[in-house]
Amino acid sequence: MYSGNLEMAVRDAKWRQLELVINNILNSKSVSLPNWLQSFESIYHLSVQEDEDFLRKKVIVTLERFVKQLSKGHLSSTSLETLLSTYSTLWCQYRENCNCMRPLLLYMDNLDVNGKTALGSFQKLELKAWQTELLQPMAADIVRLLISKILTNQRDEIDNTSIQIMREVGFSFERAFQISGGNQAYRENFEMPFLEGMSECYRKESSEIKVEELGAVKYVEKALAMIQANIDLTSRILNEGLVEEVKSAFVQHYFTDKKDWVLSECDQMVAEERNNELESLYKFLKYIPNYDFEELKSNFKNLVEKNLIASITNLKGQDVHMKFINNLLECHIKYRNMIREIFDDDNSFVTVLDKVFVRAMKKNTMKEANIPLTSAEMLARYCDSILREKDMPDNIKVFQELSYSFKTVFPYIYESDVFEKFYAQLMSGRLIQNSVRSMEPEEEMVKLLQQECGSEYAKKLTTMLTDNKLSSDLTNEFTQTNVIGIKFTIKVSTNAVWPMSDKNVLKFTPPNVIENVMHQFEKFYLRKHNDHKLTWMHHFSPCMFRLLKKRFPRNNRGVIHSGELWINIYEKRYIATMNTFLLAILLLFQDRDQISFNEVNTFLNTDENTLARHVAILVDSKFLKSDTKEVSAASTFKFNAGYKNKKTIVIIPAASKRVTLKENSKIIKTVEADRKGFLQTVIVRVMKKQKEMCHNDLIAEVISKTEGRFSASASMIKKEIESLIEREYLSRKPDNKNVYLYIA
Repeated sequence: MYSGNLEMAVRDAKWRQLELVINNILNSKSVSLPNWLQSFESIYHLSVQEDEDFLRKKVIVTLERFVKQLSKGHLSSTSLETLLSTYSTLWCQYRENCNCMRPLLLYMDNLDVNGKTALGSFQKLELKAWQTELLQPMAADIVRLLISKILTNQRDEIDNTSIQIMREVGFSFERAFQISGGNQAYRENFEMPFLEGMSECYRKESSEIKVEELGAVKYVEKALAMIQANIDLTSRILNEGLVEEVKSAFVQHYFTDKKDWVLSECDQMVAEERNNELESLYKFLKYIPNYDFEELKSNFKNLVEKNLIASITNLKGQDVHMKFINNLLECHIKYRNMIREIFDDDNSFVTVLDKVFVRAMKKNTMKEANIPLTSAEMLARYCDSILREKDMPDNIKVFQELSYSFKTVFPYIYESDVFEKFYAQLMSGRLIQNSVRSMEPEEEMVKLLQQECGSEYAKKLTTMLTDNKLSSDLTNEFTQTNVIGIKFTIKVSTNAVWPMSDKNVLKFTPPNVIENVMHQFEKFYLRKHNDHKLTWMHHFSPCMFRLLKKRFPRNNRGVIHSGELWINIYEKRYIATMNTFLLAILLLFQDRDQISFNEVNTFLNTDENTLARHVAILVDSKFLKSDTKEVSAASTFKFNAGYKNKKTIVIIPAASKRVTLKENSKIIKTVEADRKGFLQTVIVRVMKKQKEMCHNDLIAEVISKTEGRFSASASMIKKEIESLIEREYLSRKPDNKNVYLYIA
């Protein structure tokens, strides 16, 4: 009995010593070092020697008593106006004092003697006491005051002292309820009533705004300013998750509920391109959860479509292709920048823009000299014009301009195979006519085409460039080893690569001065390549010569001088360029002033249609005069000795320029033939892999594999399927004619 009383007396003494230290710390009083150290010995004794719940119960009672006294002494008499401030001050002081007591609580939590550990969670006791004795009874009033304080600071200038108070209030709820009671307790006691209160206040405030008087534009600006102030303030007070929920409540009442009314002015804003207002409208709508911007995208599509079609329709002139692509680029730059700057580079608006451009490129066909041009051909001609441009000495700038234009427009070309054909045709013309401004942009363009059109297509263009370089080397070697009397350049092209046919080659007897050089070159070339065959294409061969003042006798109008052909004809000097056939016609007038059509034909030994087209060129150019309105076999031609031209350098276009429509038709026919072959190849590859397919599945698969190259219709594909069945690549399934089988 005596022993038990002694143990209780020791226990009580130990606790009184520890309790005194705890109370001193909570009341911000000093604690001597001996008493501080003695506290750890007391904790050890009470935790290990006594009942394990004893220390916990004593500590929680002490903390609760202190918090209760704190509440009665400070908060019970505080007015609502100062409640938050007083509460925040008490919370900060309590938390600071508890931090000073933290080493004792940590020691209680971590104590382990001979495998016996005190019950943990002593650190939670301080927050549990605050929650039950002070915060829980006043939670509703504090939440209501916090909401009022936040709304006041949203409307007025932000007060840093008030922000600090509100932050501490929110933090006290988070610490006291989450740590002592868990997330659910925190949610029920703070987040839910706080959000409900904020939402109700937002609903009431938004309903009081007279939107009709304010106007959609000003309302949008006001709402954006308010939500930004809301986010700026709440992010400094609340945790991230709660900030988002408060923002959602604000958006619901100020944005979502007013969406339809704000959109009533959307079409007018877009039509008038009021960009600043559109930017605000987009930001406004972006706050609305899962909003798809359908109204804004629809109006944007109509705007782009209207202005694009207007800029590329009814274009006229010889440079219609340049106008078309330049207008297209200008329109694209304008509305792509609009998306970037106003619609935050939203991909859904980029998709709308792309669809409009694809449709416009597919529908629009221009005319150049009454010749229909598709968008694919116009892009090819645009590239050709840029690569021929002589007034731009900076090759890097040329390619950068061309690269940007091509990369922008080419994705909208729905017939890339048409572009490929025309580009190759025009590139061959540049190389043959020596009208390439520089080889560097040509080579870079081929690399770009390799990325966009594939290596097989680029391989042919690369071969053309290689042929051009080898031809230059061949010319140098030939002129250094042979005396030919005139300046001479040869272009030897690989027949299977260059888009030129050796069929319907212009056949005639060339002038002696040129024929002699031709024979010399043939001997030279065939000694090096005895297995090759040369076909001369005179209609591609430009001749440059001088038309001089009369210096020689009448019967000696044409002479070779300093490697140039001089024609002694006119009163003024001219430098003329025309193809070999036209020069041959002109040289017939060396020793005569008049000659009939039949006589010209006898000398040149060609067909009448070809001759008529070419003579007409010289008549139209005023070099010759015809006694008939239309050139025909009955015509007689006189040499125009009185020829005059303001220009000193005269370029006479070839007769082929007059049949561009026919050439276009040939290229289109070639494209159509290539498409048939391509479709058959795709069908065979698909069937070889699948072995068996129904009609609709095969059609769909082939269409998907031809996208980007050209638009293959079901009827086109069906026709090629029938062709493959006839040639026994495919067959129909005996019991189901709608299913095709691959024949190995």
